[in-house]
Amino acid sequence: MKRSFLLLLILALLLLASALAPLLKSDPGHVLINVGSWTIETSVLVLVSALLILWFAVQMAVWIWRMPVEAAHKMREQRAFNQLEKGLLALTEGDWRTAEKALEKSASKQGKTTAHYLAAAQAADSQDADDRREYYLEQADSGGSKKRFLVELTRARMLLANGSRAAALPILQDLYKRRRKHPQVLELLSRCYRELGDWDQLQGLLPALRKAGVLDEEQSQQWEEEVAVNKLRSVSTTEELQSSWKKLPRAMRQHAPVVEAFALGAAKLKRADLAEPVIVTSLKHEWNPTLVLRYGDPAADDRIKRLKQCEKWLQKHPEDAGLYLALGRLCAGESLWGKAREYMVKSLELEPSSLGYDAFGQLLERQGELEPAMACFRNALRMNQGQEPKPLPTGLARLTST
Repeated sequence: MKRSFLLLLILALLLLASALAPLLKSDPGHVLINVGSWTIETSVLVLVSALLILWFAVQMAVWIWRMPVEAAHKMREQRAFNQLEKGLLALTEGDWRTAEKALEKSASKQGKTTAHYLAAAQAADSQDADDRREYYLEQADSGGSKKRFLVELTRARMLLANGSRAAALPILQDLYKRRRKHPQVLELLSRCYRELGDWDQLQGLLPALRKAGVLDEEQSQQWEEEVAVNKLRSVSTTEELQSSWKKLPRAMRQHAPVVEAFALGAAKLKRADLAEPVIVTSLKHEWNPTLVLRYGDPAADDRIKRLKQCEKWLQKHPEDAGLYLALGRLCAGESLWGKAREYMVKSLELEPSSLGYDAFGQLLERQGELEPAMACFRNALRMNQGQEPKPLPTGLARLTST
């Protein structure tokens, strides 16, 4: 910019000189300067030329005088840029120590910018150096609301990544008050609520997450379902369970995981009777083997009613392994050992499962058949570990008298 101005000035002077040349040629003018005993007499053209030469000489002298300083400054800038490049490359490679050293040098020589210190804080955080991380973050907070916001956002992100959710929460809540539509703030705050299990706060944040585009429609439904499931699981009284269930949207009460969570909550409170009509309604809407197993809860007080309902369902779903297992467990709860054994064997024939082997093992253990019971328990363990079950001893399908 300065050089361009200088060139324009010279060009303007040349144009002015060319314009005045004809006038000065006919009348060069006369200048007389008296300074003490000194008298200077010359023409206007010579005086102007002398002043221009003097001005150029001063400019040249200043340029020569500043040349070493500017050269040194450019060298420092180049070294700082090289350190910055080295630090960023090391950060990308995961060489945290090298990255931190290079970025610290770059920041100290390049005006201590926020971006340099934030990158250095990331390198220190990756080495679990909390003190150095906080030092860099403090250095990065060099004033200005925008920079302070970025520093606090970075601090919260690092705390959350390190599992310090309680420390990150007040920072994120403060950032949310200042920037309610900021996608990163919303994402981190929702993650913090989710990991802390604060489902009420997360539920209140869902509309903002959708509006900001953090969650699409499908993700929003998944999160709503997750919130509903966890709120139902966390209740401690029957009143809380029923209240939480009634507050759910009608469509959400049809989701199988939500219905199962309600059934689990009811079973925990020893009120399995509350879940019976809910499960039946859900299964009418959509058949779900998991809910069928939940319906076959042997601890329920209305086992006979549930047995009859499962037998009705068996006419429409004769090849459902979960339904046979539910029938077997209900029969075992009523001491109908022969039927229980028959249903459990059929369930394992259709689809072996760890739950099926465990239930059959308990049945055999209660009947005194300890060796085959242990074989069932071992198969349940094997399936839980992702291994194939081993064949059971022959004759287990034989029915015992009821």
